[in-house]
Amino acid sequence: MSDPGPLTDDAIAFIREQAFLIVATADAAGDSDCSYRGRQPRADGSFAPLVDLPHRRTLVLPDFAGNNLFNTIGNLLVNPAIALLFVDFVRQTTWLVQGRATVDEDAGSRAHLWPDAKRYVVVAVERAQARADAALPPLVLA
Repeated sequence: MSDPGPLTDDAIAFIREQAFLIVATADAAGDSDCSYRGRQPRADGSFAPLVDLPHRRTLVLPDFAGNNLFNTIGNLLVNPAIALLFVDFVRQTTWLVQGRATVDEDAGSRAHLWPDAKRYVVVAVERAQARADAALPPLVLA
């Protein structure tokens, strides 16, 4: 990729390896909400990608049927600021991706990646930052 956008090769490789992320949004008054998003299993036992990274300035997150509270989507409709935290406990490293999001209601536009998604959150990435943190507890597989 030759586009010098905020998502570097290191960021893209790290993000593609992750099984989950934390998404943070806020409503019009600034009250925040954080939620977990994880990879979805496919019928064959494999997992769908966590996100799509069409280029260095865009990240796409599927939105699946959940608790029907629509906290994330509702917040984004009044305040497009979004932060995504990707955590790798084994490497004790995180990547924070920040940007502005829009909601893509065309559920079929990325059905080849996520056939059960109801819509997509399309993030125009403004900033991506890695952080190694020895205070992050290491994951020990049993």
